[in-house]
Amino acid sequence: NSVISMSFDRDQGYPAQPERRQLLRAAATLGALPLAGALGDADAAALAFAPAAFDVHDDRALIWLSANQVSRLHVRWGTKPDALDQRSAEVELNATMDYTGHVALTGLPRGATVYYRAFAGDSAVSETGRFNSARKAGQNLTIAFSGDMEEKYKPFRLFDVMAAAAPDYFVHLGDTVYADIPKREFSPTLAHYRRKHSRIRADRPLQAFLAQCATSAIWDDHEIENDAHGGLPQLAVAEQVFREYWPCATAQRTGLYRALSLAPEVDLIIVDTRRFRSVQAMIDGPEKTMLGSEQKAWFLDALKRSRAKWKIVATSVPFHGGSQDAWGNYKTERDEVVDFIKRERITGVVMISADYHFARDWSSKRTGIHEFMAGPIATFRTFDKQPEARERHSKGPHFVFGDDFNFGMLRYDAASGKLTVSYQDSGGKTLFETVLV
Repeated sequence: NSVISMSFDRDQGYPAQPERRQLLRAAATLGALPLAGALGDADAAALAFAPAAFDVHDDRALIWLSANQVSRLHVRWGTKPDALDQRSAEVELNATMDYTGHVALTGLPRGATVYYRAFAGDSAVSETGRFNSARKAGQNLTIAFSGDMEEKYKPFRLFDVMAAAAPDYFVHLGDTVYADIPKREFSPTLAHYRRKHSRIRADRPLQAFLAQCATSAIWDDHEIENDAHGGLPQLAVAEQVFREYWPCATAQRTGLYRALSLAPEVDLIIVDTRRFRSVQAMIDGPEKTMLGSEQKAWFLDALKRSRAKWKIVATSVPFHGGSQDAWGNYKTERDEVVDFIKRERITGVVMISADYHFARDWSSKRTGIHEFMAGPIATFRTFDKQPEARERHSKGPHFVFGDDFNFGMLRYDAASGKLTVSYQDSGGKTLFETVLV
């Protein structure tokens, strides 16, 4: 597969806050992918950002669309870029959802590369994007994962490196935006959250990557505010805007948790560690929760019901981490999860996480669970600010890396059933590799 390659100047600092329509028109000109063919300016102006595919599973996917004016759009798709003979339902994009929306593609063939393009009536208004549908038996699967990207670090060049690695799928593990930075500008309102998300989406390496690789995203705290928990009054507003910009095929209408079958032997289980969690300062015990009772029951059931060899669990904060904001501060519930996995003899559980702004293998013989943390994509590096953190996390034989932006890769080999875990830095150098059997 060819890789979309672009070169951009680095953005300096935080941009001014123009009125939304001006911002999106500028993004359409400067931030979006170039439109294929000889589209007229009127057609090209209909989209604010490049379309993107989300939450591929079984025979379906969601295609995200964003306009800078009221638009009625649909998506045409097919398994050849020059034969887009299938068509989605139409969706209206208007101010109610910040001129964003998505359509569902259904009946997708397994194991195929799917090409898609946005249309307004009979006029194409985007270039042709692509993604790989859920794999079929005998096919390999590659998943990239990382998290944490801050606006002032644009352009997010790590996505160019990810694109060169050609994953089938990408899991964004949270802090898709730092809505609460800078603090002097933070306001937990609908308008503020939308403005911050739209500025992130204007990043061209991000748009180019999302146009050629399907994604699932989960939020962490900075989409809401630092160290967010389930008692914050703005949760519903923050979740609405997250769904507007990162569509999710969730299990329930509230909360972002869901399970996706990416291949017969690989399930992706995504948990929401923010919407329902108890406040961090609460004394640990049976009442203190990371997931909330309903999500926890769903999560344990999803683990038990999965027939896949590998159950990839996406948790925005590290499961084995001991900080106030990680699972170690919710030890009673963490132990409950571990005990359930052991009692039910569930094998092949691999956690992927982010949040700490460095990469680490957290795999534990005590819990019997593998965990691999990656990041950041583009924000400050913890080890630069906290040398004591480097020393603390470097004790022992495990892999740890905090000197560059980075991402992890999970490669499932269908012939052997093995899962290879590796990490790459911003130059594409392989930092670490291990094989799980």
